[in-house]
Formats: sequence, structure tokens, C-alpha cells
Amino acid sequence: MSEKICFESRRVGKIEVSEEDIVTFEPLPGFPGNTRYVVVEHSEGSELAWLVSLDDPDLAFVVAAPWAFFPHYDPPVEREHLAILGIEKKEEFELLSIVTLVGKSINLNLAAPLLINVSTRKGIQVISDDPRYTTRAPIPGLDKESKDAPVSATEAAGSAETAPAGP
Repeated sequence: MSEKICFESRRVGKIEVSEEDIVTFEPLPGFPGNTRYVVVEHSEGSELAWLVSLDDPDLAFVVAAPWAFFPHYDPPVEREHLAILGIEKKEEFELLSIVTLVGKSINLNLAAPLLINVSTRKGIQVISDDPRYTTRAPIPGLDKESKDAPVSATEAAGSAETAPAGP
């Protein structure tokens, strides 16, 4: 049985997770001191979630599985990325995209998804310069007024800081 970790985030509130829920990333661009994160449900039934840093609990990104909004998404994940994380089968990974806010448009960063080995809980951000992908793919039918939208624009805006410049 795993030890519980309790902490509080200004963006998400009180959080209690098991040690086995922690995902250790190679540092995300722009956040070198933050390597330990947990994925926390945004709200029941929502396609959105929070990626909260345990190293700085006030650092939280809104994330989503890209296929929930883009069913034909073919992520820019190469064999070398899978090898880094020891992933051999499709069932061994989870893929998340960081949500960004631009004006009234809520977007997914499809050019730099987060790849997580579900067994080892290790992750990397795969950064692609493939022109087929954008850091600002508008989420169909989801805008700031929708019930699934982040509570405030600033909650999603923090995620834009990690997105590399792109199309």
C-alpha cells in the first residue's frame, strides 16, 4: 500500500494522491526545477484534467487526451521517444496535450504532447517541428463560456508558457 501525499494548490485546491500516482518528467521546457507531477481530474465527467507540480503546487497545467477532441490525431511520437521511456506496446503509455488559451479560443498543443509510461510513471514532452502539428489547435465546440472550460483564463494561460513557438 502506497503512502498518501497531501498538498494544496491555489489553482486546484487540496489534493491527496498516492506516491504511485506521481509522474516524473524530464524537466518541461521553461520549468527546470519541476519534475514531479500528478494528474488530477478537473471535474467529474470532464475531458480536461490538471497536471499539477509537486515541486511547486501553484504550477498547474490544464491537459487533455488529444483523441477526445481530435479522434484522428497521429501524435509526433517516434520510436526513440518510446525507447527512452521503455514503452513497447500501445497499452503502456498515456498521451496528454497541454491546453492553451488564446483570446476566446481554447486550444490543444498537438505539436508537443506529454508521453507517459503508465507502469514506470516516467514522462517526457515530445517536441515536434512537423508542420502538420500546431501548438494552438482550437478545440471544437469548447470555448471559455463552456462548462468544461477552466474556471478562469489565467488557469489555462499558465500552460501557454511551455508551448514552443509554432504555427
